[in-house]
Amino acid sequence: MDDLMRFLPYWIGGFMLLPFMLWAGMFLAFPGDKPGITDSPLTAALVAVSLPLALFHYIAGLGFVANSMSGQAGEVLPVWGPARWAQRAMAPLTVVLSVLAVVFLTQAGEGWLTALAVGLGGLVMAGVMVAARRPTRSAVLHVRPGEWLDSLVMALGRGLLYVPVLGGLLREAGRDPHRGVPMLLLNLALLMGVLVALFGFSVLVIPAFLALPFVFYVLLVLAAG
Repeated sequence: MDDLMRFLPYWIGGFMLLPFMLWAGMFLAFPGDKPGITDSPLTAALVAVSLPLALFHYIAGLGFVANSMSGQAGEVLPVWGPARWAQRAMAPLTVVLSVLAVVFLTQAGEGWLTALAVGLGGLVMAGVMVAARRPTRSAVLHVRPGEWLDSLVMALGRGLLYVPVLGGLLREAGRDPHRGVPMLLLNLALLMGVLVALFGFSVLVIPAFLALPFVFYVLLVLAAG
């Protein structure tokens, strides 16, 4: 009975993925253009790089239920060997997909900035999965998120004050918010407009990807308690 309880969540989880696997198989098997891939390489690359992270958490959820049903600690790694191995493989798979995504996007003409941003995001996701599997070996996960984020924001703020032009705008915004903040926002908007005109709209993706490490860290710390 314990063996059945240990395997049942994985069987149910695999059955729930069956429609997606059938759809993916038919999508790739039939010839012709592939909507969402050939006409949107950036979307295809983002989905491919993010998929292992989704599977990682999917396996973790199934493992939590399976461990609990078989009398094991639910919050530890999956007890069943194949599930544990599959979860461990997601991080290196993400690294491989990130490299392939960079090559794919470069050849598709998306620009090296976009390709680099996607590759960087994939490496961050891989790091998140490695850290999540070894919470006791990563001392950084035990830092209180409030203290860590406060220190980070203060250090970042002090560093920005020394940036030419931007530092002056920030100091002016601090002294006179009614006058300085609108000027700061206007200059930032003009800067982004110039960057978009020079490099395309892919520039807008970079700030979002640069925020990924902080977002994932907060999620990990909150999940670790």
